[in-house]
Amino acid sequence: MRAVVRSMGWAAIFAGLAVAQGGCVICDFQMVCGDGITEGDEDCDDGNAIEGDGCSSLCLLEPYLPVCGNGILDVGEGCDDGNIVDTDSCSNACATATCGDGIVQPPEACDDGNTINDDGCGNACMPICCGDGSAGAGEECDDGNAISTDDCVMGCTAARCGDGFVHAGVEACDDGNTDDEDGCTSTCELPACGDGVVQKPERCDDGNLDDTDECRSICEVARCGDGVVQAGVEECDDGNGEDLDSCTNRCLIGSCGDGVVGIDEECDDGNAVPDDGCSTICEVAR
Repeated sequence: MRAVVRSMGWAAIFAGLAVAQGGCVICDFQMVCGDGITEGDEDCDDGNAIEGDGCSSLCLLEPYLPVCGNGILDVGEGCDDGNIVDTDSCSNACATATCGDGIVQPPEACDDGNTINDDGCGNACMPICCGDGSAGAGEECDDGNAISTDDCVMGCTAARCGDGFVHAGVEACDDGNTDDEDGCTSTCELPACGDGVVQKPERCDDGNLDDTDECRSICEVARCGDGVVQAGVEECDDGNGEDLDSCTNRCLIGSCGDGVVGIDEECDDGNAVPDDGCSTICEVAR
């Protein structure tokens, strides 16, 4: 019988002889090689059919041969789980599963067998995506957050003027365009008189704070009567429309012969003809 059992190896052999005695059924079970129980004339029974592990598939003692996959941790093996599944914690080569071994094991989502971090599968064996904190292919940056006011904005691009996000501590505004006349300049600064850009309600902006040129420091066009002497254009400007003081309403210093009767003049006919009723010193002829 032993020869029969062993010749069948791993198969379970059940031979039941049922004999009715006094209303009872007596069953006779035969031993089974491979059930993990050493019984009868078995030399051993390790519960498997792996050859070379010290106990053969016929339950006979045999020389032990180190084999990956026999469930025994041998010298040189990192693990041995007794199976040939390559996607569990122990590979077919009896090596402990690690990220970067080229085999996808839970909880890995990918494993490309290298330590290159920007090739689609990161060093943590997870797909590279914007927001994971690691700049991958196609990303300018990745700071691992969803804040768009720091150095790296949404979409994993580096912050820059014109991206529509106000860079904290760097930009005063950012409206996402290069229009210089919409309340935020193309350099991401708030408009101000003197920045060289004419913004409402400015009438002019020459980029300086010189109050004596054509555009005043308050970004208004210079004019006679504004109280500021425009260099090379006006002789005076007293800021009023009074024509009889020392500065005429044409912003000229009052003088005899200018056609305007000043406070020290009796007359002023605007010429230098002596005998026309108003002398050349602006006195009435007597």
